Amino acid sequence: MLRAFTRLPRRLLRRLVDRYAPPDIQTALRYVRDGGPAFPARNMTVTAAVPATPVLVLAPHPDDEIIGMGGTLRLHLANGSPVTILYLTDGAGLGHGRDARIRRRRAEAEAVGHACGVEQLFWDTPDTELTNDGKTVDALIDVLGAVRPGCVYLPSLFDRHYDHLSTNALLADALRRSPGADVTVLGYEVWDNVPFQNYVVDVSRHMEEKRALMRLYRTPLEVTDFVRLCECRGATHYMLYVDSGLERGGDGYAEAFCRLDAATYVQVFDGYVGALREHRSPMLRHLAHGVTAG
Repeated sequence: MLRAFTRLPRRLLRRLVDRYAPPDIQTALRYVRDGGPAFPARNMTVTAAVPATPVLVLAPHPDDEIIGMGGTLRLHLANGSPVTILYLTDGAGLGHGRDARIRRRRAEAEAVGHACGVEQLFWDTPDTELTNDGKTVDALIDVLGAVRPGCVYLPSLFDRHYDHLSTNALLADALRRSPGADVTVLGYEVWDNVPFQNYVVDVSRHMEEKRALMRLYRTPLEVTDFVRLCECRGATHYMLYVDSGLERGGDGYAEAFCRLDAATYVQVFDGYVGALREHRSPMLRHLAHGVTAG
């Protein structure tokens, strides 16, 4: 079959590849064929600018927003975008001393908000217990109605943390109940890289500010060097997607997202949840039954 496929006229074969081949296959074939750009332009946007539009950032825990999009956040603020950050859990984690950790993490998040000059909303959901029950979906719909964002940022739906998947379930359900919502959904990276990074933002000019904001979250830095994580991931994205040449010596940083329109985002989420159900994933234990379509 493969031999028959390779006998197709070159023009027809190219049209089939352009229309049906996954982006990584297109990348490999284009590189072999003519040494062209590593990523087809129609599949990826690489930019140093972001739209000036109201922005809603969904942060399941205080610090997620800086890890995933601290540089992009600064770009939005620089162009005058009104930014609202919603912290969906108290970020206290598990174990003893929760009350003290809740107060400490709230203070750290407020310090970030003061440094950035953003609007902040705090929910009191216990860390690791976030779910897409009807009351919580209603609360998110209210936030969307008040902020009227053009862009909604949240952890990638493929991120491994339960609260991160629940955040996506909340947004998918809220958008499902808001037909015609004209928002762009951008999944950012926290623990796991976005599988298909189709929107890459050069944040080199704001990387030092991102470091400074990350250092305000002293509690999580006691156990994980998130500053180093942001530096390594950002430098890798920059070299892969922005400038792989030697002129600047790879001296730059980028943040990568999966950017989808609202309707496509809901479809992708439902397909992903369906796959998790098929494989009986424990991730779904945190979702409310009968609310999220599968």
